[in-house]
Amino acid sequence: MPAANLLPPEAYAWWVPALGAALLLLAGAWALLVRGLTRPPRPVPPPPPGPGLRPRYVAEVDRLYAGYRAGALDLRGLHLALARTMREFASERLGTDVRSWTRAEVAGHDPTRRVGHLLARWEEPSFAPDSDAEAGAAAAAAREVVATW
Repeated sequence: MPAANLLPPEAYAWWVPALGAALLLLAGAWALLVRGLTRPPRPVPPPPPGPGLRPRYVAEVDRLYAGYRAGALDLRGLHLALARTMREFASERLGTDVRSWTRAEVAGHDPTRRVGHLLARWEEPSFAPDSDAEAGAAAAAAREVVATW
């Protein structure tokens, strides 16, 4: 085809670039909206403990450890009693009953992460041979969490 028969290129109508820009803005707004609506909520820190909560549970941990030292509890019994005590402490501290939660659920709940790690540490030694050092470390770790959380 000879060059004389070619037509000059046609420009787009004004609405084509305007529609493209509007679609890009709409896609960006949609992405921001979806991101904002699907973001998980920030964990709410637990309220400060009531008066006497910490001393009561520290005394309970000390009582359990004294029972172990006196021979009333074996290592397994001590770990199970400490786990029960820490679950009760976390339940009172959070205002939510966590006594029936699994160890993984307790550890996965943000404010109870330290309690969950203690429960995980006590899970295996509950079925291990007796060890006085393990019992002392378990009681000390429980006292620390109760005193600092």
